[in-house]
Amino acid sequence: MSDLPERPAADATADRLTVPLPDGAELAVLHWPGPAGAPLAVVWPALGVRARFYRRFAGALAARGLGVAVVDLRGYGDSRPRPDSSARYGYHELATVDYPAVFGALRERAPGSAVFLLGHSIGGLIGLMYAARNPSELDGMLLVAAGTPRFRTYPGLTGLIPLLGTNTIAGVARLRGYWPGDVLRFAGRQSRVLVGDWARMARTGRYRPAGADVDYEQLIADLRLPVLAVSVGNDLLAPPGAVDALCGLLRGAEVSRWHHADRLSHTAWANRPEPIAREIGHWIDSTLVGKPWHAPTGDDDAVS
Repeated sequence: MSDLPERPAADATADRLTVPLPDGAELAVLHWPGPAGAPLAVVWPALGVRARFYRRFAGALAARGLGVAVVDLRGYGDSRPRPDSSARYGYHELATVDYPAVFGALRERAPGSAVFLLGHSIGGLIGLMYAARNPSELDGMLLVAAGTPRFRTYPGLTGLIPLLGTNTIAGVARLRGYWPGDVLRFAGRQSRVLVGDWARMARTGRYRPAGADVDYEQLIADLRLPVLAVSVGNDLLAPPGAVDALCGLLRGAEVSRWHHADRLSHTAWANRPEPIAREIGHWIDSTLVGKPWHAPTGDDDAVS
């Protein structure tokens, strides 16, 4: 969740898209188009992680025949403007404005493709809200290192990390009008509403974002999409118990669970993405059995 340096680019060059929002904000999207009709995985990042950080991961997915897009969250990376004390967006606004705008723009570029939401960390938490509101818009959902921030789902004293961390951030944001993560070098500059939603969930474990107009927990419980949830070894911010607890909210979904045992971290998996990309490729292929798409063949890592 900290500001991270840019990593080496994938071999393929991404198209750079700008998606306008109704209030004049703009979201930056990197898009690696796949072959005609190939499934599209849309990656929503962790807080304070730029879209370009996922280039290597995008390359590993593209090598398996998928189209890939990665979004800069509102106000971060190449998305504009930066949040200040006037920013009032949180989980609810991202789920009801930002996510629909991006998926709408990408569907125009990849008509007829199966679409999968791939959420890392907070990108997955908010992604579940979007999916619950718009289940017919997706063919499946992938959660990578995405767990509830509820402190009681963390082992031992590590529960203090989300509890004290998120609530300190929210407290500073209330006083300052926004979270100055660009200065303090953690999680990027963020809207006070957004980090307030994050802190509330860390305390209570409940989906109760500011401005909610629906019962998100009920909609998530009723969601019938196929879901793959991946946890990562040595991830202190989304340990397996927190991932399991988030999956527990998906009472009506067909959830597949996979743990990548390599001791990486909450973000380092994206620098060594091949095992996770391979698992995702296999899962997407099995999810689309009987539909008109075939993954590449001819190497051991290819989706079969």
